[in-house]
Amino acid sequence: MKKLLLFWTLLLCSLGVFAQEADSNLRIRFDLRFDGVFNTYLNNDTPNETGFEGRYFKLLIDGKIDEKFSYSMRQRLYKDNAFPSSFFGATDWAYLSYQFHPNWNISAGKQVVLIGGYEYDRAPIDVYFWSEFWNNVNPFQIGASIGYTSPDKRHNITAQVTNSPFFTETLSNCFAYNLIWYGNMGNFKTIYSYNAIEYKDNHFIHYLALGNQWTQNWFCWELDYMNRASAKQDNPFADFSIISRMNFDINSKTRLFVKGGYDQNKAQKAGTLNAFTYDLYVKPGVEYYYYGGGIELYPIERLKKTLRLHAFVYTNNRDPQPISFNIGIRWQMNVLNK
Repeated sequence: MKKLLLFWTLLLCSLGVFAQEADSNLRIRFDLRFDGVFNTYLNNDTPNETGFEGRYFKLLIDGKIDEKFSYSMRQRLYKDNAFPSSFFGATDWAYLSYQFHPNWNISAGKQVVLIGGYEYDRAPIDVYFWSEFWNNVNPFQIGASIGYTSPDKRHNITAQVTNSPFFTETLSNCFAYNLIWYGNMGNFKTIYSYNAIEYKDNHFIHYLALGNQWTQNWFCWELDYMNRASAKQDNPFADFSIISRMNFDINSKTRLFVKGGYDQNKAQKAGTLNAFTYDLYVKPGVEYYYYGGGIELYPIERLKKTLRLHAFVYTNNRDPQPISFNIGIRWQMNVLNK
C-alpha cells in the first residue's frame, strides 16, 4: 500500500511539472462516495443488514497536451475484485485523443465501450440502484474510435472497435463493434447505439440501445430501451431491458427522483449456460424488476454538484425480497486545475 501511495504521489507531481513545461492544461480530481445502509427482507427469516460502506474512491486525470492532443484517465483506488492481480484492471479508462479536424477526432487506449442508454452512460457513483444488465456489464475495454461532431456541436457520431467485454483476456480473438449517436434537439436528447459483440469467435449478439431524455424546466424524464438479439433466436424481441428515471428539481439545491426498470431474457431456456449462450449479462430465464426513489441535496451552491447528499429507498423481485434504505454523501476534491 505504501508503494502504491508513493507511485501516485510521484505520478501527480510529474504530471504537474509536465503541464507547466508543456504549457498544457491539467485537471486532477478525487471522487468519493460513502453510504449508510439498512437492508431488510420481506416474508423471510433473513436477518437485517446495517452498516456503512465506502462505495467509490476514484482518481480522475484529464487535460490537453496541445491544441490537438488530449488525454483522460480514471483509476479506481479501492480493491478490484474482478481483477485482483491486475493493476490495469482497476483502470476504467486511459486514452489519448487526436483532434485532426475541427469536427473529427480519433482516440485509442482503454475506453468505455460505447453502448447507448442513460443508465449505462451515467457514472457509477451516480447510479443508486440498477438493472440486471448494468449490474453485470463489463464496460471498459482496450480499443480505438473515430468520432464526428456536427459544426453546431449538437450531434456526435462515433464508431469504435474494442476487445469483446465478455472476456477478461486481452487476446481472446473476439471483438465488439460499436456505433453511437449522441443527439441534442433542445428539450429532447438521445444516446442511441448499435453494437455487435462476439460471445464466441464469429458468433455475435446484437444490441439496439435507445436512450431518450426529455427535459422541461424543472422536470427531466430518461427512458432507455435495449433489445439484445442473436441470429440464432426464434424471437428477436425475447431479450430486452426497459429503464425509466424521472427527476424533479424543486430548486437549485434539491432534486427528487423516481426510477424503475425491467429486464427479461426468454431467448433461451432458463439455466442455459454454455459456449453458445447468447446473452452473458442478462442470463437465460431472467425476469427481473426493481423500483425506488429518493432525494439529492446540493448544500453549497457555489460548488455546483461537486458536493452531494443523497437518500433513497428501493426494492426488487429477488427472493427474499429486499427493501434497502440508503443515506450518503458524494464529493469531488480538486487537486489541480490549471
